[in-house]
Amino acid sequence: MRYREIPPSPALSRFIECFWTLERDVTTDPAQPERILPDGCVELILNFGSPFRELRDDGREQTQPSFFLVGQMTRPMLITPSGLVELIGIRFHPGGTLPFFKLPMSELTDRIVEISSLSSAFHNDLISEVGEFRMLAQKVRRLDELLVCRVREENDSPIRLWVSEIVARGGQLTVEEFAAAAGVSNRQLARRFLSDVGLTPKLLCRILRFQQVFRALDRNDAGWAAVATDCGYYDQAHLIRDFQEFAGQAPALLLAEASPLTHSFTRKDRMSDFSNTLGVRLH
Repeated sequence: MRYREIPPSPALSRFIECFWTLERDVTTDPAQPERILPDGCVELILNFGSPFRELRDDGREQTQPSFFLVGQMTRPMLITPSGLVELIGIRFHPGGTLPFFKLPMSELTDRIVEISSLSSAFHNDLISEVGEFRMLAQKVRRLDELLVCRVREENDSPIRLWVSEIVARGGQLTVEEFAAAAGVSNRQLARRFLSDVGLTPKLLCRILRFQQVFRALDRNDAGWAAVATDCGYYDQAHLIRDFQEFAGQAPALLLAEASPLTHSFTRKDRMSDFSNTLGVRLH
């Protein structure tokens, strides 16, 4: 698999973390399932190759559509290609879908939804405007242009500020202190996050804390207990519990079996994340 990330134009950078492409030539070798983990982001996927199959918990396989939105994930997803791989993804910042899709994001949590059912006009643009180009890099450039034209600014929305604080701290804050700093009640905060982000602030913090582990392992060789403390867990048992929930595996087993693609879709190498020097403050 060849995975590449492309930054969006400045007009989109507040909403979109990156475009990414994934390619693989047709091969006769059987494809191994790829484990994709929750990372706090919603993604728009455009598949110009062969369909991917999703392996469900009940053992069934479900063919994914060509153009679809992946809502917030709270559990791992196992996917496998069926042939030629030519994918483009748009990774939105948490809450970054607001200018493009007018619906509560909680309705999409742990779901895959075809773009045509969300916006037939957008779906038609993707087919007519993006589909005419042959190279994925050309498609990405045209897609960037289309999204710039579709931006609907949310001037009164504090969500981007709130989410930036949570991401910058790697989820290491309590909902109570966060709600107090934001000047809203816990209930108001949860309701707004469910609508605009698709997760409660507590669950987003847990997912970001879980994602920190992949980066912490690179800088900490003192063992799992030290990694747990570094990432804000009470103890190693809490870290293992989150791995079982969000990855479906214990940490050691996941790291031993994880493919390069699984690691590519974590926050391990996203340089804008988990900053020790915060660029935005609520107070």
